[in-house]
Amino acid sequence: MSVAPLSPASDTQHAERGSQHSWPELDAVDLTAPESPADLAPEVPDVPHDLSSVTTRELRILCNQLYRTLDTDYPPFGVQEDYEAVVEVLAQREAQAAERTESEKLREKFRDNPVSSRFELFHDGTMVGYVKYDMRSGRIRLLETVVGPAYRRAGLETVLVREALLNAHRRRLAPIPYCRHAQAFLAENPQFRALIPVG
Repeated sequence: MSVAPLSPASDTQHAERGSQHSWPELDAVDLTAPESPADLAPEVPDVPHDLSSVTTRELRILCNQLYRTLDTDYPPFGVQEDYEAVVEVLAQREAQAAERTESEKLREKFRDNPVSSRFELFHDGTMVGYVKYDMRSGRIRLLETVVGPAYRRAGLETVLVREALLNAHRRRLAPIPYCRHAQAFLAENPQFRALIPVG
């Protein structure tokens, strides 16, 4: 089998047929190089060394930004450690908020029991602590603060003494702190010393 050579007339016919088909213009085609992985990655947020000075809201925003950065194909070095540090601080703050919420719930269930001469603190119907007092001639002596063993680490002594002092103030009684917890509370909270009578 032999192939006949093409004549110049057939070359022009082929060129004309090619021009009838619309080929895209070279100017319309984007021939730039694809972006590198570094160009595709989101901007890495600055993580401060001391996260205790950052607000919880800012920490949540930072956590979301770091997560988006980690969710890329090529996350930058060190972002994983920053993300874990931010998550740990957020978890600590949530635990502290839960403790504060718990003590605030307990504070709402504070009452005076004049029959037993004590201020009592209840949680879910169970007494968790009390402040024993003695009342004479317009003065209330705070004698003893007792908290149940299961609630000792919740800081309820402070709640009990604060509420006892405020209750005495509302009733226009002069509190006298004989109890060591009441004395420690007054040392840590000097604004309550104005309630204690002089002499």
